[in-house]
Amino acid sequence: MGLVDDFILTIKKKEGFRFDGQVAEFMGIDRRVLANYKHNKNLPYKLQEWYCDKYNVKLKDFHKEIELTNTNIQKEDSIVDARYVIDLLKEKIENQKQDINRLTAIVQKNQKNKEKPAFHFKTKANYDSKTNTFDKSEVTGDTSMTGYTTEYLSNLKAEEWFAMYHPESANQLVSSVPTEIPDHTHNIFKNILWKAKSGKYIVYDVESYFDKKEGIVRAYYYWVNGDIEGQS
Repeated sequence: MGLVDDFILTIKKKEGFRFDGQVAEFMGIDRRVLANYKHNKNLPYKLQEWYCDKYNVKLKDFHKEIELTNTNIQKEDSIVDARYVIDLLKEKIENQKQDINRLTAIVQKNQKNKEKPAFHFKTKANYDSKTNTFDKSEVTGDTSMTGYTTEYLSNLKAEEWFAMYHPESANQLVSSVPTEIPDHTHNIFKNILWKAKSGKYIVYDVESYFDKKEGIVRAYYYWVNGDIEGQS
């Protein structure tokens, strides 16, 4: 900046002014006159004298006073700017942390969902729609939550298997069987209770498929609380 700019800025700093017009009014001159001095970069000697008288500065020290004051102003502005930048960076970092946490949660959720099996074990049994009777079920998959092996479960008679259902779940399954069996049947049962070896009922979602021509019912058991109970 030039001498006139430094001069005006120094008075603004000392008096708490914001605008050049305030400085002109404070000095008792027309603002257009001050603007002309600023444009021409020419500070009259009488204004230097006015400044020294006003602020008790020796005339020989005028330039040093103006330079020192504006150096301090620039330092203060630099500090303010630095703090502003630091605050912006802190805010940006915090926002980035939040974005990272949000994305991490999404990834973990997706990963968790990927780790969940479509079902834990499945059964396959012959079904006679005329007599409404089942043969033994061939059981495959993970049956560890039941406390039984797949071999043991595969040797259960149909009535023994059915007896392990909670009465309400058994009624739900029975009531789903229509009087007239269609050629193809697909059922989804939610929250079916089936008794484990421990005597505790475990909750399953069961999806079943029946092909009348083939005469086979396939059922897929998903352990609903497996991700919780399996870790407890």
